[in-house]
Amino acid sequence: MIKIGKMLGKSDMRDLLMEANLWSKRTAGDGNRQEILRAALNDARDKAIEDDDAQAHQALLDFTRALVECDFHRELRDLVDDLAETLRSDGYELVDQVTDDRGNFGPLHKAKILPFDASQAPLRTEMTALEHELSARGYTQALGHYQTALKHFSEQDHPSSNGQLRTAFEDLIVNLAIDHTDYKDIGRANQGGIAIKNLYIQDGTGQAVTGEPLPERDGGTLIQGVWDISHLNGSHPGLSDAQEARIRMQLLTGAMLFLLRHFPKGSPGSVG
Repeated sequence: MIKIGKMLGKSDMRDLLMEANLWSKRTAGDGNRQEILRAALNDARDKAIEDDDAQAHQALLDFTRALVECDFHRELRDLVDDLAETLRSDGYELVDQVTDDRGNFGPLHKAKILPFDASQAPLRTEMTALEHELSARGYTQALGHYQTALKHFSEQDHPSSNGQLRTAFEDLIVNLAIDHTDYKDIGRANQGGIAIKNLYIQDGTGQAVTGEPLPERDGGTLIQGVWDISHLNGSHPGLSDAQEARIRMQLLTGAMLFLLRHFPKGSPGSVG
């Protein structure tokens, strides 16, 4: 946003900040345009993240939408694609529509910012719950790979995030198979495909019983499907965009929480 916003005139930038309720005496100051913009956006971001301030979060979205609707020359308009990709990493789709109205630099735009998630529950809460549970179980390798996946995801290094996420899922599967089934760890790499077969009963029917292998038709197909999906477009450069990476993050985070809940510490078959 700063790359685009700093090219605005000071008056136009102030109007956009005011429209999004981001303008204040504290952030206005007497600095140059870039510093004023940076102060306003950083202040709102800190409130949104650290204080979980819904108004600050919405203000940032409102400013982004208003910025996209500005009458830009072509060079700045090209930067909107980069902004859209950043928004996808945060769970939003930017819908940028060209209108019939014209400005100084071409057709005017109308923008919407739509969330990917149906609910407003933050993904970060689920991430934190998973990190806590992995730590509590002593699954340090899975935890380390998961936290690295989160780091790379936030840095928009999506292929690397996918690869680390897949490894975290595999480490968890192997750990659960060791702790809750007759699976014997042979100390070799890439054993997830074998270990996962111990966590569910192929062709199994009936209801799942906590701590026991899942029937194929009550959870088994789910974890096998997630395993298969996690090996598509994984760590290969250029094969994953922000939206796909976020979907993978949600899917595998949910699957890992599901497995940890079904195979709790101290349940039947557990060695802990």
